[in-house]
Amino acid sequence: MTGIAASGLLANGAYVLERQTLLADLGKGVTPVLLAHGVNDGAARWKDDAGYTRRFARLSGTADAATRDRIIAEVRALPGLAGADWSGAR
Repeated sequence: MTGIAASGLLANGAYVLERQTLLADLGKGVTPVLLAHGVNDGAARWKDDAGYTRRFARLSGTADAATRDRIIAEVRALPGLAGADWSGAR
């Protein structure tokens, strides 16, 4: 039992330490896409509604529906991402 608990603590500690690096790497691909489409106030959130960190980009910013759809398609094609949507847009 002690080994299981220790393994869980080590895994959680590693996740906490590496989460920011992982999310920064994922964000490096998203930011240029937003800017290329003129979304200067754009952002990507990486947490779901339950508060869990995911490789799913929840995008936001000022853009019309057609621009949002193009951005979502480009972001979904980025390596390492599980998907993307536009927060509060549908």
